[in-house]
Amino acid sequence: MAEDQDRDDPPSDRSARTSAAPDSSPEERYRKIFQYNNDAVMVVDLETESFLDVNPAACDLLGYSREELLSMHPEDIHPNDVERVRKEFISQVYQEGSGFTDDLTCLTKDGEEVPTEISGAALDAGEDGTDPTQMIAMLRDISDRVEHRRDLEEKIERLDRFASIVSHDLKNPLSIINGHVTLARENGDPEHFDAIEDAVDRMDEMLSELLQLTREGHLVGERTDIELEPLAREVWIDCELDPATLEIKSSRTLYADRDRLHELFANLFENAHTHGGETVTVRVGTLDRDDRNGFYVEDDGEGIPADEQDTVFEWGHTTTSDGTGFGLAIVAEIAEAHGWEITVYDAEAGGTRFEIEVS
Repeated sequence: MAEDQDRDDPPSDRSARTSAAPDSSPEERYRKIFQYNNDAVMVVDLETESFLDVNPAACDLLGYSREELLSMHPEDIHPNDVERVRKEFISQVYQEGSGFTDDLTCLTKDGEEVPTEISGAALDAGEDGTDPTQMIAMLRDISDRVEHRRDLEEKIERLDRFASIVSHDLKNPLSIINGHVTLARENGDPEHFDAIEDAVDRMDEMLSELLQLTREGHLVGERTDIELEPLAREVWIDCELDPATLEIKSSRTLYADRDRLHELFANLFENAHTHGGETVTVRVGTLDRDDRNGFYVEDDGEGIPADEQDTVFEWGHTTTSDGTGFGLAIVAEIAEAHGWEITVYDAEAGGTRFEIEVS
């Protein structure tokens, strides 16, 4: 019968009956928004700086029960930021009726730091200009956003490092090309053109490999078994450091990225040549101590002062007027990317000794 009655009623009557149906009060709607909000919502007494009410999301975020939070103060959950919050956030609420900050670290019951953003608004600002006594504050966990931003920053930093590696390591083949071009113009000897072609091929290979590495986001690519002595001699020839001398004291097999290992040796050899002079002697060998497994590169140059040995691997550290400070930093990056550890010592011959411990 009810269905028949609805069917017979004119649309205007049905609409009137529907609009007249009982509805929840504004207080009830706001209570539901407070109760089921995914963000942590807190009602704060501004005079006592205490919590008057908190929603379930606040308990979930901070790890406390509702009763525990109601017995606490805002400074209990952000002790390191409380003064800044008072100065930058609470003052906004007093002056403008609302406030916001996206840089608030909250401390959970378990001691975990959670990055959050907080927005708030005065609840009872008087029309006569009196200060509010309560506010509602909404906390949002931005851990994912912070992690994403940190990942982007790391990628940018890594790309900067790759760019530094490219610009630094291309200088050697470019100087070789420049030198052989000058000689070729003087005597036209075909061997100079061969050297130029080899250097160009090396540059092309380096650029291709480094471009691939930047896309993949890793400094080290495919690893293979590499014999130490032939690679070291190959790098020495590529660097064209005569009349300096290379001595191979012992050899071993290394499991490494061949191109990156080539760069590691090239930078160590060039560093020795730069600081030890044109007639420097460079020695390469394996570590023969029971407590270390790896290889070393040392020279008989002037050595590195003790107070600088802790900083030689830092980016930009250089002791020459025309140096970039990238060479040894690149060596350290390549070693670390392989899971190796590099340490600098004074060599017995008076120069510098770099020991690379492999895993």
